[in-house]
Amino acid sequence: MTYLLIKSFHVASMVAWMGGMVLLSAIHLWLARAQCPRTDRETAVIASVKRWDGRVTSPAMGLTWLLGIVAAWQGDWFTAPWLHAKLLLVVVLSALHGMLSGALRRTAADPNRRPPAYARHSGAIVLVIMLVIVLLVIVKPF
Repeated sequence: MTYLLIKSFHVASMVAWMGGMVLLSAIHLWLARAQCPRTDRETAVIASVKRWDGRVTSPAMGLTWLLGIVAAWQGDWFTAPWLHAKLLLVVVLSALHGMLSGALRRTAADPNRRPPAYARHSGAIVLVIMLVIVLLVIVKPF
């Protein structure tokens, strides 16, 4: 029963984290198409997304990591190759989150700054990696 609760909270926190990642990707895409300098409305949206990232997305990422490690330990999966592949992809998502958060902070600080080029494709990257992770966890191909 404890394992199922940990796994459920792991999935719920992962959904919150991925939702925040998609939001970060969307705001960067929107800002790439916006005029410089930004309007007050755009500045307010950036501030709201930064707050959301700090209060929801980042804590959800940390909770996902914590609960995932506990679930892997309880399931005795640290020797499973599929878990190693999953962890590698989770590290990539964590790094991308840091890059997107940092880019948003820098963009908020400079009204004439454009988002980096990689940010325009980050939504697709997040969705593809998330799909591969789900396939690894469910199918356990190796």
